[in-house]
Amino acid sequence: MSGFFSRLVRQSGVYALGNVALKLSGLVLIPLYLNLLSTATYGHFALLDTTARLAILLGGLGLATGLLRFMTNAAYEEAHAALPFTALVTTGGAAVAVGALLWGLAAPLAALLVDDASQAGLVRLMAVYAACKVVEAIPTMLLRTQERPGLYVTATLAEMLVLIGCVFLFLVRLDRGLQGVMEAYAVSAGVGAVVLCGGMLATVKWEFRADLVRPLARFGAPLVVAGLASLFLNLGDRYLLKILVDAEGVGVYDWAGRLGGVINMFFVQSFQLAFGVLGLKALGEEPDGARLYRRVFRHYAAWSGWGVLGLSLLALDFTYLVSDNPAYLSAEVLVLPIALGFMAYGIYYVVVNVLYASGRTRVLPPMVFGAALLNAVLNLLLIPALGLLGAAFATLAAYAFLTALAARVAERQIRVGYAWGKLAQVVGLVVGLFLLGRLSVEWATIPRLALRLVLILAYLPALLLLRIYRIEEVKEFAARLAARR
Repeated sequence: MSGFFSRLVRQSGVYALGNVALKLSGLVLIPLYLNLLSTATYGHFALLDTTARLAILLGGLGLATGLLRFMTNAAYEEAHAALPFTALVTTGGAAVAVGALLWGLAAPLAALLVDDASQAGLVRLMAVYAACKVVEAIPTMLLRTQERPGLYVTATLAEMLVLIGCVFLFLVRLDRGLQGVMEAYAVSAGVGAVVLCGGMLATVKWEFRADLVRPLARFGAPLVVAGLASLFLNLGDRYLLKILVDAEGVGVYDWAGRLGGVINMFFVQSFQLAFGVLGLKALGEEPDGARLYRRVFRHYAAWSGWGVLGLSLLALDFTYLVSDNPAYLSAEVLVLPIALGFMAYGIYYVVVNVLYASGRTRVLPPMVFGAALLNAVLNLLLIPALGLLGAAFATLAAYAFLTALAARVAERQIRVGYAWGKLAQVVGLVVGLFLLGRLSVEWATIPRLALRLVLILAYLPALLLLRIYRIEEVKEFAARLAARR
């Protein structure tokens, strides 16, 4: 088991470092978006981005996840050589269909998303971007199944660098506004798709097997349905805010979502990219795979909780740093519930992997749709009363509900025995320290940052006081590090 855990830590670390580098690269773009686009225009961009993610999910047909499942399944070993090419060809056809549909609906979608049907060109650029990202999902998933996180991260960062260069060209130098931003996204995705698919085609067997399409789609289709509802949990509140508030409110909320999304990128995505593969292998190959899940649960809760606290306490000063628009300062109070929602989503990935391993993906859509319905109802109830904060609380509640429901179903398949009490202690600690930090909102920058940094550091000894970690574990870990030097 130590081998699996060591690989999980190592690969999660590579993915996490890549995601940090990706996020830092993205930080170059944030001041441009916040200062060169109006708050309302930034809100329109957020709606276009949300719609693109929906299209990417639908167009992918869940084939990338199906590829992951069957490439890690010894029962399909004889088909491993043909699976990548089969998945790529099938996904390519779906990408063309989705792109064509968006292209045809460009005018009405422009009227809905950016309040101007004459801006149909923005939607067409979004269609190109979405189609390219759909195709790109297969070679990136193949890199994951081959446990090649370094190459995966390199490819992702290279595409981000192309995006940054295009944004500087189209938005800054040519001053093309939102049109320029969407052009940059389309070009970067196109370059990424060509390079990744070209590299994959140079290394895999060009064998298309029609008999593999059905099991791939059958496994992936329920995940698409669940993914749509899951995406609504994450981004659907933008649509409701557009209806119930305005595009400026969408812009402020999306900024808070991007700050909270640091947890998603640094902890959830990097963790899931590695655990999605190794967790499945552990349950299939190890006599006590559940032990890995218990260990991962506790470590994830403790360290993602620290990330949530640090992000929430530093959000205000970071916003001061990147934008001179006072509208975005109100995003600080939204970051904590949004980040806690992403933290819960990471827990969901731990428990739901058991259902992936058992092949019970069909139980996921009802659960995720239930959570999405709860999110929609809570948004409708809370946004009129609490504004943007209501949307943030609604999303947190829905993620918590989804995670609890998935855990209950998964425990019936394989009894793991997660430490839910320790998770509750972590959340309570994070909320308590954040509220103490909120006392410094009106302080000058240096004393405010000093207090908040002290609170962030105080989290670590608090883990020992709450016995989330035992001092013996810390000493053992230190001894292992010393032995490796």
